[in-house]
Amino acid sequence: MGVGPGATDVLASWRDELTRRAGRPSPLVLCADDVGTACEQLAAALAEARVGVRVRVAGSVGSCLTLRATAIAAGLEDDELYVAPTGSGPVEVACVHCGGVASAEAAIGDVVGCPGCGRDLLVYYHVSRRLGRFLGFQGDAGAIAE
Repeated sequence: MGVGPGATDVLASWRDELTRRAGRPSPLVLCADDVGTACEQLAAALAEARVGVRVRVAGSVGSCLTLRATAIAAGLEDDELYVAPTGSGPVEVACVHCGGVASAEAAIGDVVGCPGCGRDLLVYYHVSRRLGRFLGFQGDAGAIAE
């Protein structure tokens, strides 16, 4: 499964590698322009899948996290997943204060605005496996007001 133009070369190399292996079925290769469509395609493919499925995911960090969460929700285990980020891209940050979700070009330690409560959220390194989102909390929550 690939998302975006950065995944095209990675998918081609995986397809070539897997088709050279004798006695294996042809791999199902899916690619989408956006993560929402990719999640729908992946969920549909996994609903039809049987025992022994392995999933490889390529795309931006945020897309990979979201697709990984989709695969986990479908029942895949960590050893059945291989994730290859092809670039940074936007990530989702879950606000611990209101439950809102900010989508932003951000890295760990950056600050993003929460669309729900308006707080400035520090992007923390904790990632939810279930949701595919980074944890965000008010970075200056411990500061003393003057």
